[in-house]
Order: sequence, then C-alpha cells, then structure tokens
Amino acid sequence: MSNCVSRMNRLLLLLLFAVASGLRAELPAEPGPELILGEDDAAWQPLFAALAAKGTVVSAFTEHRWFPFRKVPVVLEGEMRFSPTRGLSLRYVKPEERLMVVDARGMLLRDARGRNREVPADPRAPDINAALLPVLRFDRAELAKTFHLYAVRAGWEWRLDFVPRSVQLASTLGRITVIGVNDAVCMLEFRRSATQRVEIIIGATQTGVTFTPDEERRFFR
Repeated sequence: MSNCVSRMNRLLLLLLFAVASGLRAELPAEPGPELILGEDDAAWQPLFAALAAKGTVVSAFTEHRWFPFRKVPVVLEGEMRFSPTRGLSLRYVKPEERLMVVDARGMLLRDARGRNREVPADPRAPDINAALLPVLRFDRAELAKTFHLYAVRAGWEWRLDFVPRSVQLASTLGRITVIGVNDAVCMLEFRRSATQRVEIIIGATQTGVTFTPDEERRFFR
C-alpha cells in the first residue's frame, strides 16, 4: 500500500476522532515560513533529494477543477506520467479520452482520435512550462531562480508552496502547492485565485519506470 493511500486511511480515522473530540490534526491551511534554498534548507535537502531521485513516474490521479461560476468542481480521472527529460504527460480517461503533454517546447493536446494541437511557448509571455518543470523535478537550483518557497511539516506530512517571483508569472501560473507524506507526493494544487484552482490527487504510483518506445510515442512527443 502506498504512503498516500495509507495517509488517506489515517486521515479518515483522524476525522472521526476530530468529530468526537473537537480537535483537528492537519497540515496548516496556509503556507509555512519561507525557505531560502541553499542557505537554510539543510533539514529539507534529504526530501528534495529523495523526490528528485524518483526519476520517471507513473500515477493514477483524480483532478478537481474549481471555477468562479460553479459551486462544485469539474472532476476528471486519468494517468500521469512524468519524465525528467521528456516532461509531463496527463492522459485523461474520464469524462473523455484525451492527452495533454507539457514539455520544454510548450504544450501538446491530443484528442481521442489522435489529432494533435500544439500550443508553443510564447516568447513574449512568461514561460509557464519552463517554470513548472523544475517544480516537478524538485530541482533546487532552478527553483531558487523562479520561486519563493514556503515549507512546513507536521509529523511525517509536509507541504511546499511555490510562489513565482515574477508578478507577471504569478498572474498566469499562480501559486503551486505540493503536499506529501514521507517521500511520496499526494496532492498538487495550482491556485490562480481564491475561486479558481486545480487540485490533482495522486493515487497508486510507480517510480523509476522505464518507458518503452511505444509508450514514449503514445504519451510524449
């Protein structure tokens, strides 16, 4: 059983306890203190090293998209694949089959019929793709160039908040939050405003995966 699945079971027990006792045991709802990478991050270096060492990753995920004009989120399900060299691939299977690839070249969208639509990086705008990939790689050196990082722990659970240094990038990308337990990522959140955000809940995960040439062709570019 993965750490994240174990965490969910444990949180259910904590929730029952909280209802009975009026207590609440959760990570803080807001970011922790700012962490200056390379200066005061000694306690966090092992976590960054462990996350960066996972290499290629395949995970099941459930995505919740919150919009200002909806009271309930749009829910999508699929498979996430990440390669430090090829980028991020999201294969959606519900409510419909489609693929989204984010890499250094921009974004690729592919529908169920295999038709591609490319969204190249715009040199006149903040490079969201270039900013996002170091977060997924947990590349400390690159992260320090682009983000203010805020970090907090509660037992074996942790939360990292990445806030773009550029005002322009902050307006387009928003704040990125990564929540995990031990050395496993459990949730990603992309928050552009109080009413518009995307939550990706990570399910069963395999790390150190070797993609076959066919998988690279199907899920990346």
